[in-house]
Amino acid sequence: MNDSPHEDGRCTPILIHDEPPPIRRPAERDAVVPGPLAALLAARDAQERRRAIDDMLAATGCDGLAFGALMPSVDAARPVSMCTAHVDPRWIRRYCAERHYEVDPRLARAARSSLPAVWTLAQLEAAAAGAPAQAPLSRFVADLAGTGMRGGALLVLPGEPDGRRHFLSLLARDPDRRLLSGELIGQVLTIGFCLHEYYTRYSGLPDRAEAGATLTPVQREILGHVARGESDKRIAHHLRISSHAVDYHMRQLRNRFAVHNRVQLAQASRQMLGA
Repeated sequence: MNDSPHEDGRCTPILIHDEPPPIRRPAERDAVVPGPLAALLAARDAQERRRAIDDMLAATGCDGLAFGALMPSVDAARPVSMCTAHVDPRWIRRYCAERHYEVDPRLARAARSSLPAVWTLAQLEAAAAGAPAQAPLSRFVADLAGTGMRGGALLVLPGEPDGRRHFLSLLARDPDRRLLSGELIGQVLTIGFCLHEYYTRYSGLPDRAEAGATLTPVQREILGHVARGESDKRIAHHLRISSHAVDYHMRQLRNRFAVHNRVQLAQASRQMLGA
């Protein structure tokens, strides 16, 4: 999959993050909970929690899970943050950097309903069949096909007071017939709401304002210089590090904020730093 950067700077930077850490344990009154949530709460560390989520995915015939937060807008629901812990991070970064969310019919359908949007790659390919190869929908479908995933279900969940809504996307290489026929919708809903409860109530889902907390001091300094429009050479001079070190950190920061180029990274820097 070849990158095609957007040079206009209009791309809204999106926080890409790993599995969020727990922030509190359940009290006694939380003892009676559905099985999937109980498994997440009983996990002693991230590895056990990952196994619990893998078991949930296996129960629905799925191979990957993407989740994050969306901010509704006039033209499309735009991601604010996305987690790479249970799905190929290259796909998440590609999805965000190419702004596939603007044309993703799964997301549009799920955002209008309280039910999961069940989909197959064949359905999406049929929808894009009449569009030119370089049209946004065709590029999205081609990139999705490149992940090896052939179906799944996407669920948009209740939101926060600031308008954000959370989503969960189950991905399958070989979708189970029961999922495609709707027989597993109840199970998908249960898993979706249990994951939503865990991630919003018991773990620390990050937002853009908290992004700087997990950056290294050098990365924060580099972001400040980028926000002021300074070149890599000037940044290396100010920080007294090599140009190769600056280049390395710049790549890490572009990946972190799912942006392609310096213009977009400068925009993300100013938003995060409040500049």
